[in-house]
This record gives sequence, structure tokens and C-alpha cells, in this order.
Amino acid sequence: MDDSDEGAPSDGGGGDGGQRRDDRTYLNGVDEGELVDASPDALSLTPAQHERLKDHLHGDRLDDIKYSDRRYLVVGRGGDDGPGRRRTLVRDLLDERREATGFMLEDFGLSGDEIDLWAPAFEILCAQATHVVGVLEDYDGGHVWELGYLYHQQSRVRDILWLLKRVYGDESTERERYDNGMAASHLAALERAAGERVVTWDDESSLRRAVGEIP
Repeated sequence: MDDSDEGAPSDGGGGDGGQRRDDRTYLNGVDEGELVDASPDALSLTPAQHERLKDHLHGDRLDDIKYSDRRYLVVGRGGDDGPGRRRTLVRDLLDERREATGFMLEDFGLSGDEIDLWAPAFEILCAQATHVVGVLEDYDGGHVWELGYLYHQQSRVRDILWLLKRVYGDESTERERYDNGMAASHLAALERAAGERVVTWDDESSLRRAVGEIP
């Protein structure tokens, strides 16, 4: 088995205290007001960022999500190496289910050069999901930020979150993979919130079985 990494947050003008800025629709079927959290540091976008984000999050892929009974947002390491491939496997297994769609941020063409759009895109897709599935192999990567953001900003997500957490055969490897104090505190809080929705795995066959436990 092999391993690797990935990326993070946004910028944009001040929050508006949970009030809709105008009556326009944010994206197809997504009210702009749904993006604004009551907290003072809620995400907001400049008009230019709004247009760029709309260009990404539109079309058949978003329609598939909107009209599916079960909508699985899969979070974790990106890339073409082992962790990235296994996360894609989880997305594909969930996507194969009847009346279901599995999806990741990367499916919408967001690149590493557009980091300012990742947080608002992530928030929009979380709002569309019926399940958020985190695939964890270590605490090194942008997915740790994403999951921590989810926990702190979207209390609804705590109720729909499933964590597929890899365990290792020996204590030293386990410690090495999960040796990141700040990430560990985020993920410990998420694991407590998910409770019985944390499913462990140690190889690809057990990962497939773990996916089978997600309704």
C-alpha cells in the first residue's frame, strides 16, 4: 500500500449576519441564503468569485445530485496514489447504488489554483448531501481542514457524517500516520460526534466491507 496529499480554504468580503444579500438564486436549486451561516465569520463571495463558482457547479453532475434519493459527498486525500485511488473507489461504490450519487469536489473541475473557491464549493455540496463520507488514512492533507471545518461550521453534518478510518497493524505505524496534534483534536471531536458511524478498515477488501455499512 502507498500514501500522499491535498488542499484548502477561501477568502471574500464580510458576512451579512445570516441575511440574504438579494433575491438571486445562488446556483440551480440552491438559494444563496442557504450558504450563509448565522456566525459572524460565515462565508461570503465577491461577485467575481460567485460567477467562477457558478461556472464550476452547474450542469448534469449537479442535476444528478439534486435528483438522487441518496447523495454521498466523499471527502479525503486526493491524487492518483493509493489514498486517492481508495477514496475514488469509495465514491464509485456509493455511486453504483440504486437512486444514489457519489461525488467529490474534484468532480466539478476545481483546481489547486482556485483555493479561494474550495470552501464555498464544499459548503454548497455539503448542503446537497444526504451523507458526508470521510475516508481517513492519516491526518496529513487538506481533508483534515475540510472535516474540521464541517464540524465547526455545519452542525447538521455531524448527523450525516460517516468516517471510514484506516487502522494499521502496529502501534508505531498508527502513531506515525495520525501524529498531528491539531488535526487529531479536530478528528477526535468528529469521531465522538459520529459515534457508531466510525467504521474501521485495514486493506482494500475491508474498505469495501466498510462502505457496505453506510446506508
